Amino acid sequence: MERLQIAGALILALALLTAGCVNPFAPSLSGSAGSLWTDASTVGGLFQNFSTAYQLADSLQYADLLDEQFQFQYYDQNMLRTDGWYRDTDLLATSRMFRSFHDIALIWSFRNPSDAAIATPDSMVDVLMSYRLNLDDLSVLEGFARFTLLKPAGGKFRIVLWRDDF
Repeated sequence: MERLQIAGALILALALLTAGCVNPFAPSLSGSAGSLWTDASTVGGLFQNFSTAYQLADSLQYADLLDEQFQFQYYDQNMLRTDGWYRDTDLLATSRMFRSFHDIALIWSFRNPSDAAIATPDSMVDVLMSYRLNLDDLSVLEGFARFTLLKPAGGKFRIVLWRDDF
């Protein structure tokens, strides 16, 4: 009888230990965990990850989209010149935006829909996109952006240049 009680206690302890590894408060994702992020082996996969990173305010996943040589450029109408910044400044600005807004929705539309399927390795690809960015219920930004993307052999697409054209 005593052996049976010890065995029962061990089974109970083992069950509690393994159940302790599950977080009952963590939301479950629909589908498998692999379905949330793509491998960015296509241009469309990169932009799907871009939208998801904004929606989830995930600055680590967003940072993974940018090449180390990343540049953001825009035309400053007041100064009548092209201005911009590099990767570190963009990551800082984006993380501040993620903290400032609770509901972010970014919708990309390919100007040339066949660009979404581009998967050529070891190449630079230029893509023209239109976008709609919703920030809470306060503002909606719409415009066009030109991207230069790089995909090294065996790698995934990353953004080298983002030129915003309102």
